[in-house]
Amino acid sequence: GQADGIACRTMAMFEAFDFADRVLREACWINEVTFWKPDERDPERIVRHGRVQDTEDGLSEFPHVVLNQARVHDFYLERMRQSPSRLEPCYGRSVVEVSIDDAATGANDHPVTVRLARHGAADEVIRARYVVGCDGARSTVRRAIGRQLVGDSANQAWGVMDVLAVTDFPDIRHKVAVQSRHGNLLIIPREGAYLVRLYVEMDKLAVDERVASRGITPERLIEAAARILHPHTLDVREVAWWSVYEIGQRICDRYDDVPAEAVATRLPRVFIAGDACHTHSPKAGQGMNFSMQDSFNLGWKLAAVLRGQCAPALLHSYSAERQ
Repeated sequence: GQADGIACRTMAMFEAFDFADRVLREACWINEVTFWKPDERDPERIVRHGRVQDTEDGLSEFPHVVLNQARVHDFYLERMRQSPSRLEPCYGRSVVEVSIDDAATGANDHPVTVRLARHGAADEVIRARYVVGCDGARSTVRRAIGRQLVGDSANQAWGVMDVLAVTDFPDIRHKVAVQSRHGNLLIIPREGAYLVRLYVEMDKLAVDERVASRGITPERLIEAAARILHPHTLDVREVAWWSVYEIGQRICDRYDDVPAEAVATRLPRVFIAGDACHTHSPKAGQGMNFSMQDSFNLGWKLAAVLRGQCAPALLHSYSAERQ
């Protein structure tokens, strides 16, 4: 994953896992946002239009930061390994099928059957009391419980790249939103003081067209970014990572397997979280943050039910609060 912006409220959650200080030491802190727009006297040029504080006073004791998502995974995995259960993820498996036995109504029943494909081995079948699908935008678990992503696509291609660049643009180490006659650009400074991330507005797409059909290359992204930053120069020496995608803003109407009309009579057994629930705009940068916060919320509720500390009806609140 390359979702590297960490919201201040996510940092507060990291504090509960005891690794917020490590993130703060490694990350790039985003304290200000500057805005650039066309110069009224010469619209081919851009000028700084404003500067604001990134996070309002009183919102959190933590800042908004940027850190590679793989490092966040490292911190979680280390915390898991050091927990009393010595928890480790099992890799090399993919979900093939999820089925629910509606006749199993007991609190200790295992009504969910999951079939997993394993590379070079026979399929694995698991019976479970509860299943949480965090399996991405094309979620098998979401399809199994009949949920769909609902909403609109902007039909707009965007490119993103982490680059090492030489430039005379004065705000290159700030978060910057640039609006020019040649398109829009979002600049995010990266940790380590060398790389910056550029989100570059690219082509308008036809209805149902996928961005892969446009053949967009890193060179095209660099050219577009340079046009937007005119009259400032952008000399990209290295591209560490890049991607292109179309913006989607879709979300599920519910996040468990219980139909709305059956909430009073059925308990949830299967849940979805993360990108199985939503797609998001690259300019908003909220997907990973929502995903972790949702999973944290669902996690403590499942733990409380499994330990017998709360009634299973508590699990209905996950979908309601997520909405």
